Amino acid sequence: MKRLIYALTTVSVLASCSLLDVKPEVIMKDTYYNSEQEVIYGLAGVYGVMNNEDFYGATYSITCSSNDDLMYYRGSTPTYQIDLLEHSPGSIEIYNLWCALYKGIKNANAFMDAVEDSGFDPDDIYWNEARFMRAWYHFLLAQCWGDVPLLDFENTNSQHLNIAKTSQYEVLKWVIAEMEASLPFIPKSLDNAPSRVTYTTVEGIIARVCLFTAGASVDRKGDSPEQYWKKAMDYSKDVIDSRLHRLNDSYPAIFINMISDKYDTEYHESMWEADFIGNREDASHYSNGRIGELNGLQSSPGGNYDQCLCNFSYAFYNASLYLWDLYWQTDRTDDENALKTITDERQNWNIPPYNYAGSTTIGPYGDNPEGKNTCTAGIDKTPYVYNKVSTTDDPTVGGGMRNCGKFRRETIYEGTRSSPSLYNQINFPILRYSDVMLMYAEAYNEYHRAPSQEVYDIVAEIRTRAKVKTRPYSEYDDYDSFRQFVINERGRELCFEALRKYDLIRWGIYVSQLKKYAEWTQDARWSGTGNTAAHALRLASVQERHVVLPIPSIEIGVNPNLVQNPLW
Repeated sequence: MKRLIYALTTVSVLASCSLLDVKPEVIMKDTYYNSEQEVIYGLAGVYGVMNNEDFYGATYSITCSSNDDLMYYRGSTPTYQIDLLEHSPGSIEIYNLWCALYKGIKNANAFMDAVEDSGFDPDDIYWNEARFMRAWYHFLLAQCWGDVPLLDFENTNSQHLNIAKTSQYEVLKWVIAEMEASLPFIPKSLDNAPSRVTYTTVEGIIARVCLFTAGASVDRKGDSPEQYWKKAMDYSKDVIDSRLHRLNDSYPAIFINMISDKYDTEYHESMWEADFIGNREDASHYSNGRIGELNGLQSSPGGNYDQCLCNFSYAFYNASLYLWDLYWQTDRTDDENALKTITDERQNWNIPPYNYAGSTTIGPYGDNPEGKNTCTAGIDKTPYVYNKVSTTDDPTVGGGMRNCGKFRRETIYEGTRSSPSLYNQINFPILRYSDVMLMYAEAYNEYHRAPSQEVYDIVAEIRTRAKVKTRPYSEYDDYDSFRQFVINERGRELCFEALRKYDLIRWGIYVSQLKKYAEWTQDARWSGTGNTAAHALRLASVQERHVVLPIPSIEIGVNPNLVQNPLW
């Protein structure tokens, strides 16, 4: 696996190292860095919080970001209360994520202070990467909780513990300013990508923050969103114009690389990833990642790990019927609709027609004309079939109950047959180039209040990569039609990547969209699939308060200046 090349700026040489191969060690107050190796240790502590289970390992990437219109919790008993929108200020998952984010901020502040006290140039790459990361963690807090305490200093004494909340809008403005200030010092080289941010990565993230700031959920105190649409448009267009990134010819290959623990050094479509290494069977590779194990294809190999074709996965999350129809019906050309077959490559990869659960009686199907199935869990692909007796090979079978397949743990990709370890090496995407392309198309349409042939062609390019045709520009040449087109395309392209929930929030449709589960789950293609529809229906209980997370009750208990979010 390719690991990082770090620019040692003060001596103008290159050295090979990996943030996953060094022990994170942030130098705290009254101490300082004696060498650049110590600086690297400190920087590992700033980035390293992302690689914890309570952050991108599971809690942020999956648990707290999965209640949207494209996926839902399907397990018999929820692991966390938020899975069924039953969370409260006392929910442990809410507290764990809050702590993980503030730990990242604490590490960044301590690192920046130590660099300043160590005789290194405070305007070097290291210091500014930490500055960006500190802003990134604040953005995630503001995105998830709204108004939050802003910590732009090292929190070292008791009087700093009792900090009141700063308004969401003020935090977001500060985040944008901090990211923009760090940008000139971030290398344009992609040598450190995708584990470490580069110039184009920072530009893409600024565009994301600006889109959220311009969104319907942010109280901008009367400020117009146009300035943020403009920034999002300009920064995302600069990434496109850099020509440093392009779409991978194969959509599945993007995620096969992540499952295989490989970096894409040809296309650089994956611009930033949360890194994980190992599966805890080796003490030197102690992964905290549960990607694919919580949200993959169901597989319980039992004692057959030496033969399994898919490593262990609970598969707690299914794709919704709404996502199925985004692929199967919405924006599809008439001639492709007439085929009655799957034509979008993303549909087969993200919502495959099988898992590895095993089964015994599923009715006549394929090689089982007598209604018996000999599939062994973890070894054989188990196809979705109708509960009723049917010999028809219908590609729509199980449309509302299919496991999320984007991060599947198939051993042909993962490269190992593991024991029932919950932890693995699968990386998680934070920013992809196709996301930047779609952000540019959206921001252009919002800023100009109309699309253009150029931005239509950008969306069409993404669809062409997915092996799907696109309706002519004349059908999307007005503001409303193109806006909905982009909303749909972001769902098809970026599902299960911890983006959709926050997209729905910034578009102002999170509550109204989730309430549609009450209607969607009555569809005959879904209602006959057991408890999956019942669990999906729980999302229809969404309320306005669910647009933000509640402040953890533990935090309010120790900070008298911290008040709970409205409606919680």
